[in-house]
Formats: sequence, structure tokens, C-alpha cells
Amino acid sequence: MKQIARIVIAGFAVLALAACETDNLDNFNAGQSATASGSAFDNALYGGYAQLAREEQNPYGDFSTDNVARDQFSGRASAAAGGSTVLPELVADRMLPPGEVDGANELRRRLVAALDAGGRDKAPAAAARAQVMYDCWLEQLEENYQPQDIARCRQGLLDALAEVDEALRPPPPVAALPAEAEPFLVFFDLDSSAITADAAEVIRRAADVARASGAAGIAMVGHTDTTGSAAYNEALSVRRAEAVRDALVNNGVTINSITVEGRGESDQLVATADGVLEERNRRAQGVWIYR
Repeated sequence: MKQIARIVIAGFAVLALAACETDNLDNFNAGQSATASGSAFDNALYGGYAQLAREEQNPYGDFSTDNVARDQFSGRASAAAGGSTVLPELVADRMLPPGEVDGANELRRRLVAALDAGGRDKAPAAAARAQVMYDCWLEQLEENYQPQDIARCRQGLLDALAEVDEALRPPPPVAALPAEAEPFLVFFDLDSSAITADAAEVIRRAADVARASGAAGIAMVGHTDTTGSAAYNEALSVRRAEAVRDALVNNGVTINSITVEGRGESDQLVATADGVLEERNRRAQGVWIYR
């Protein structure tokens, strides 16, 4: 009977201790939540360590490795909540399996490099999660009897570290805007809109520029000299602009990017009186359109 009484009393003691431990952890969480007022990284770090402490809470007393880990993570959460600098754990502070030491040191080096490169500011949540998962991984490696938790913490570290690395990646260089190309001139024979050999070469080069310059389009404007009637010259100037447009299209320029206009005798390149033959006025000019 006395033996039964002792067992019952011991059972109540364990339950009472478990309740006490749970209350203590809840009080810690409630109290620290109110004081976690540092940087975004510190707050995220606090939250991550506090969550690990809750996960490690063991209801069967203070003598388990789980509760040792709980106290470690609680302490790191408190430090983060208070604005203290909390660094990833040192590998030397853990008794890891010998085959894991080099890998743990390398991952810590990567993590610290990412944090020091600005990860705490540019990706505070991911940076904090990477650090918390690193410490979680070390703790699980040291225990070395829950492979699924070891894998979970390590993968969480790698995923978070990838987010930080992406946030730190510099943006691609902005391509320099191409210089605006000069207008080009295509000259015509008297009373003609036919493309000459010289004109064809000018148009070929213009098509190359159209593909490389970044221009949104080409405004083709046809002109004539002052011989002939104004009405006739107006129509001839349009035909000249259209002839150049068609030749550009044959050289690979999109037809929808070319506008056509005829100005007849107006806008002379070389000013002359009416009825004067001037070959430099018998032309079409291509002006590049930029937006």
C-alpha cells in the first residue's frame, strides 16, 4: 500500500512539475513578446528561437536534453528580444559526429557571410530563419537520434539561405540606351520614284540601323524640286516616300513601324526659285522615331 502511495505521489509530482515548466515557458513567451522591439531581424530571430524553445519543452522535468536545448534557445530568444547581437552558434560549442564538423563549419561560414553582406537588412525574416534553422540543425546533430529533425532543420537552413542570397544578388546592369541615329537621305532621278543602286545601299544600311538602334519607327518624308506643278510634285513626293518604305520592308523592317508623308516642293534642302532643277531636293528623308 505504501508502495502504491509513493507511486501516486510521484505521478502527481511529475504532473505538477510539467505544469510548472509549461507555465514558465508560457510566461517567458508572453513577457518577451512584449519586449521584442528591436530591428526586423532581431524580432524575427526572437520569434524563431522562442518557437524552438516551445518545441523542445519536455513535460517530464529539467533533466532531459530537450529541456537543456529549451533553455539554450530561450536564452538566445531573450538576447534577441533585448537587442543584443546574437550570432549563429559555433560548431566547436557542440559535440557533433566527426563526419559532420567540416560541413557544419562550411555552412556557418556561408551563413555568416550572407548576414554580414547585408542579409539582416535586405531579407530580415529569411536571414533570421536561416540562423535559427542552423542552430536547430546543430542541436539535432549533437543529439543525433532524430534523422527526420536533422534533415528538416538543415533543409530549412538551405531554403532560407537561398532566399537571402537571392535578396543580396545585385540587379542586372541597365543596358545603355543606343544613341539616336541620324536621319538618312535617299535621292531620286528627275521625275522618278525608282530606287537607284546608290539609294538601295542607303536603304540597306538604314534597315540595319533600324534593327540595332532601338528606334520605335521611321517617318519617311518625300520631297521634289520646284519643276512641275505643285499638285504633281505633291503626288510624286508621296510616291518617293512609299518607294523607300517598300524597300525598307524588303530589307526586314516592319511595315507598321514606317509612316509615309509627301511634302512636294516645300522644305527644300537647297532653296531655289520656282522651276529650278535641283537634284538635292529630289529626295526622301527618313527620320527615326524614339519613344
